[in-house]
Amino acid sequence: MHLLPSSLLPIATGFASGLRGLLRPGGLRALFRSNPNQGRERYRRAGITASVSLIQRALTIVISIVSVPLTIGYLGPERYGVWLTISSLLVWMAMTDFGLAGNALVNVLSQADGRDDRKAAQEYTSSAVWALTAIAVLFAIVAIISFQFIPWTSVFRVSTMSMHELNVACALTLTFFIVALPLSVQNSIYSAYQDGFLSNICGIVMNLLSLVALVVVSRFHGGLPELVLALSGTRLAVALVNVHYMFFKRYRWLLPVPSAVRWHCIRRLFSLGGKYVLTQLGSFGMCQSQPMIITQVLGPTKVVAFVIAQKVITLPMDMVYMATVPLIPAFGEANARNDWKWIKEAYRNVTLGSVAIGIPILVGIALASRPMIRAWAGDAAVPSMDLIVWLSVYNLFGVSLMATGQFLIGIERVNSLTISIVLCAIGTIAFGIVACKWWGLSGVAMAMAITKVITYWPIQLWAVRRIFAARRMPPVNAASEAAA
Repeated sequence: MHLLPSSLLPIATGFASGLRGLLRPGGLRALFRSNPNQGRERYRRAGITASVSLIQRALTIVISIVSVPLTIGYLGPERYGVWLTISSLLVWMAMTDFGLAGNALVNVLSQADGRDDRKAAQEYTSSAVWALTAIAVLFAIVAIISFQFIPWTSVFRVSTMSMHELNVACALTLTFFIVALPLSVQNSIYSAYQDGFLSNICGIVMNLLSLVALVVVSRFHGGLPELVLALSGTRLAVALVNVHYMFFKRYRWLLPVPSAVRWHCIRRLFSLGGKYVLTQLGSFGMCQSQPMIITQVLGPTKVVAFVIAQKVITLPMDMVYMATVPLIPAFGEANARNDWKWIKEAYRNVTLGSVAIGIPILVGIALASRPMIRAWAGDAAVPSMDLIVWLSVYNLFGVSLMATGQFLIGIERVNSLTISIVLCAIGTIAFGIVACKWWGLSGVAMAMAITKVITYWPIQLWAVRRIFAARRMPPVNAASEAAA
């Protein structure tokens, strides 16, 4: 009698077969050899990328565990709350591409790869890089002119922190964002060619060097400017080395020369990427607006408990995201080849796997979260049980619908995804401000969970039903519906 659902048996059997293959002589080399079967090759590349991504995420968790006791002691509650807010901004600013890179570039490059069209690939890459360079220059001019007029102490609601220290930290944050903007194409290029594991290896190197820099700064009790310089500076240095390897070693045909820039490529990237920009802004509102809301309503000292709880409870959803995001270019390449049989099978298997693996891990982490946080960050950072429950509900629906989002992005059907994310962001921010005043930190988490349920579930699954119905295939969202 099988203990797994029948739809999960192929995944489990393939995983066990892969482990046995690795134990044979030459098994590891075979893992990195291309498979002549196109469908299995997509799974192979996605599996390698997901595996290395999990290693990168594990290292990120270690750094988070180490960084809290290193920094919270000498920074103090107010400065540490400001540091957490700036860190959230740094993460999301690093992902900003104004629609020219990110999933838009992944879509067009994966389609070009499906057609073996290297000329089009270079034109799209060059157009993205040079358009982002122009935006970075414009952004720098605006930042230089407006920076001195922004009341940063009022933005972060600080009272004891030095104004000079805060201004320098914010200036460095903006500087690194502007310089790194044209470099943001590298992750998209690796993903489009289903080599995302190389991007993750680069991320591992970044994290290791960042950890070393953090230890050095903490040992000498550096302030916020030194922390920003240590973390962002090391990441920028690694990104420059990675870009050199990408364009001069691995993908020489993609070298972004100005002569390859095409206006029609920029227009298509903006047209497709505009939806992704809204998605990015919506994601920012859903996931990263909370520190600023809490800072404005309750003060920066209250940010610590919420952010640490969110980091712990979000781990299962992050794991599922890392395991499924490599399938975005695989869906795009399969769509270009009209391989809808594989698309249907992959969507079903990934959805069921996400639910079967992610939700039990989520429940286990939620039950152990309070003693875990107490041992990690001290009694002051321990969240209430209400906060844990609402964050868990939010992440439960995120895990269940993760494959749906990757599927819609991969085949460029992002209208419903964009609408659901934007509506969710608006509801999360508006309801979050009100709920924070009434119920504190638990109210913020409640706003996240309730808004996600009423926006994500009906809109995205309705879109999937229509897509598969148009292809004369039955809808395959049973796993997501069962997770409810």
